[in-house]
Amino acid sequence: MVRALSSGIIAASSLAAALVLGASAAQAGGGCRGSACYNLVNTPPVYGTIDETYQVRPAQVQRRVVPAEYETVTDTVMIAPERRIPHHRAAVYETVTEKVLISSATRRWEVTRDAWGNTVGCWVDVPARYGYQSRRVEVSPATIDYETVPAVYTQRQRQVMTRPTQVVREEIPAVYETRQRQVMVSAGSQYWSRSRY
Repeated sequence: MVRALSSGIIAASSLAAALVLGASAAQAGGGCRGSACYNLVNTPPVYGTIDETYQVRPAQVQRRVVPAEYETVTDTVMIAPERRIPHHRAAVYETVTEKVLISSATRRWEVTRDAWGNTVGCWVDVPARYGYQSRRVEVSPATIDYETVPAVYTQRQRQVMTRPTQVVREEIPAVYETRQRQVMVSAGSQYWSRSRY
């Protein structure tokens, strides 16, 4: 490693000495000719194009309010309940006439005089006595009949909430773009090249 480094140093020193001697000879003799001359060669830098991706807009989070939703519902509502109305019917009476016994049949002892003036006694049958009596009798008793009146209903509409208000979170991804730019692949250089002529 040390030897290679030393040889390189020696070679560089020899090249530098030759260049100096050549330059001196050129100055002394009015120009450098042949293989003793070196030309300074300039190598231009080399550029290339690369693609770069950069962020145009960062990722964002947006929140938007979604309003509540409603719908109309129809309900059946009772406005009057079922009722029972009583109807009273009075009792019905009639007059009935009946044959009734006033006095039952009996026998009584009667004393009379006959045609000659003699006192005579005998049993006499007294028939029963009847009469007619009217009275009021109930033909049908008083009653109560109930009339059922059905309930009364109506239709009413109302709004009900089917979904409450919501806050929706939306993520918007970042936006990227690609652009090209030139970069130096290798830098330019200068070196001495031995002249061929």
